[in-house]
Amino acid sequence: MKEGILLTGGTGFLGTELAARLAKTEETLVYVLVRAADHAEAAQRLRAAWQHEQSLYQAVGRQLLPLPGDFTKDDLGLNAEALQALWESVTLVIHAGAEIGFDKSKAELDQTNVDGTRNMIALAHSLPRLRRFLHISTAYVAGRKHGRVMEEELPGNHFSSLYEQSKAEAENLLRASGLPWSICRPGMIVGDSETGWVRNFNTVYYVLKQLLLGKIRLLPIREDTPLNLVPVDMVADAALTVARLDAAEGKTFHLTCPEGKAPTAGELCDA
Repeated sequence: MKEGILLTGGTGFLGTELAARLAKTEETLVYVLVRAADHAEAAQRLRAAWQHEQSLYQAVGRQLLPLPGDFTKDDLGLNAEALQALWESVTLVIHAGAEIGFDKSKAELDQTNVDGTRNMIALAHSLPRLRRFLHISTAYVAGRKHGRVMEEELPGNHFSSLYEQSKAEAENLLRASGLPWSICRPGMIVGDSETGWVRNFNTVYYVLKQLLLGKIRLLPIREDTPLNLVPVDMVADAALTVARLDAAEGKTFHLTCPEGKAPTAGELCDA
């Protein structure tokens, strides 16, 4: 039987990059959880999200199996047949799904990022072949901590946004779960390091757009301020390395710029 992998957030920016890499391994079947009413709608949503890459598009229904469901619901909203398939094959869970909207209420963020993670943990406990639960968090669970933040440190207690708080609470749930977990904390994810391809023009891209449109003429930040930017391909490659590494169990990894290598605000504007 082929190894099964359960992936959430597959239609997102990082999730798409993870799916593209997982699709290249013929020895695995990747169940991609998608909010959809049925299998046909789930497959349609994946193909719509992945139409930019032919190999990824064509892998839908072959190595990448659409799984209509919703991790904000008990048992991920799956029927008995789907659950049975997961129980029989899944050895790795990659939870990359999250609500990242900074305009969302605490209830909305908690429903996806906290309660959703709790549901994923409950499902993972039922998987007899599970060897790892990889959770995609964020470097910003450090909140308002100053100075150097080590990977083994727990999330902070004071946050700049409700999003940061919800991701910190999700991490704490996983640490207390008893599962064989690993946590990856990316910085601000930007386009591919070689092609520049990006799926969503949010985060730093929103600011650049406002500059180009002339709606912002001055950034309220020092020119030499380092920016915690990291290319999506680096994050995807590192996350999958962590997922497959035995020594990574029970550990946290900051997927960020090496110290002293982060671009500055001035360099970003010049570019």
